[in-house]
Amino acid sequence: MADPRHKKTQRRKGLAVRSGGGRRRRSGVMDEVPQSARELNRSARKSTAARARRRIALAVLGAALIIGTSVVLTFLTLREPEVSETGVGLPSARGASALIVITDAGGRADSIALLVAHPTDGSEVVLFPPSLLAILPGFGESEIADAVRFNGPLLARTTVINLLGVRVDAVVHLESADFAAAVGKPLTVDLANPLLFPESDGFTVVAAEGSAERDPDMLAALLTNQGDSDQLEWLDRQGSVWRAALRAVDGDPAMAERLTLGAAVEPETALQAILAAAGDSELVVTAVPVRRIEAAGGSTERYQLPSSAVAAFVSERFPYLVIREEPRPRVEVLNGNGRIGTTGPIAALLVEKGYRIIKTDNADRDNYTETQVIAQGREHQKDAIDVQGILGTGEVLLELRQPSGIVDLTIIVGRDIPA
Repeated sequence: MADPRHKKTQRRKGLAVRSGGGRRRRSGVMDEVPQSARELNRSARKSTAARARRRIALAVLGAALIIGTSVVLTFLTLREPEVSETGVGLPSARGASALIVITDAGGRADSIALLVAHPTDGSEVVLFPPSLLAILPGFGESEIADAVRFNGPLLARTTVINLLGVRVDAVVHLESADFAAAVGKPLTVDLANPLLFPESDGFTVVAAEGSAERDPDMLAALLTNQGDSDQLEWLDRQGSVWRAALRAVDGDPAMAERLTLGAAVEPETALQAILAAAGDSELVVTAVPVRRIEAAGGSTERYQLPSSAVAAFVSERFPYLVIREEPRPRVEVLNGNGRIGTTGPIAALLVEKGYRIIKTDNADRDNYTETQVIAQGREHQKDAIDVQGILGTGEVLLELRQPSGIVDLTIIVGRDIPA
């Protein structure tokens, strides 16, 4: 016996269904039925009217689809980008970056963090060791921590752009006490290594390793006190503080607004970067790829950032911020007019345009009337002409006899450039 679950429904043979033109369908077989002339005419008129109605319906449907598509496309084009609770939009495809500098009471930038955010590539916090040796454009070589003391947070921004060759859209400068006030509440911070202060008879544990609730003053201390550790261990503690602070921002967006009160450039972009990083569950906290160098006597901890390591680091992590493809032209800016403060603005301008300043100093004399832009070799002549266009003045010269192997362009700032 057949399984009743698979029994087919039987159709009655000879079941007739009327269909349009007087024909009958019998079990799928069409049989012609004789019609009168009147019936044929009536049937033809009905068929013509039905076709007309179908054409009208299709035309209306087509028009509706065109209008609907236009409305959707207009909405997608004109709609505002997604905004946070603070009313600040998320980063565009260009990404957003903000440099946050925390200084101690003496003005030294002990915590330097670059927040990088992108709508699809995620967010990162990149940390710099304070004793990283760098060219402070317009001021010569020094530790990066000295930038704010020399010329404020804008010099710190220019220094980081010069080091990495990337856009730094915003810069925020906070003293340690201001950072503590902006956080305003204890946060749970997990330290991989403790903060120890040396004493005459040993060490004092200021902040123990492990996860614990730390008050705002302790958070500031973790950012601005190296204690008895090397700076890479210090950066690890700083990273833990930034993770905790950004987690707190995710739950309290108003904290981001307090953190950007010290914004020197583009406060809204700084807020945007902070909020995006705070909302990223896969936030990466890392340090620039430095190497330790031994100073004379071996007592001072110093670091360098090799240009080859920079190029790989940036292209892997946030290529959308790159100002100019590597290798960037290497430039020295020399003061040839005797005026104080003339090389700094020139150096900063060129850094923003994608040039890498590797030296700032005085020229061989201080009475140059006209600025000179010297191409060190024929292959750099176009760069020299471009720089002349950026400066809006100067004479382009070509060094062929003994071109420098260290720099590609030499700029001697003359008296045609005001102080």
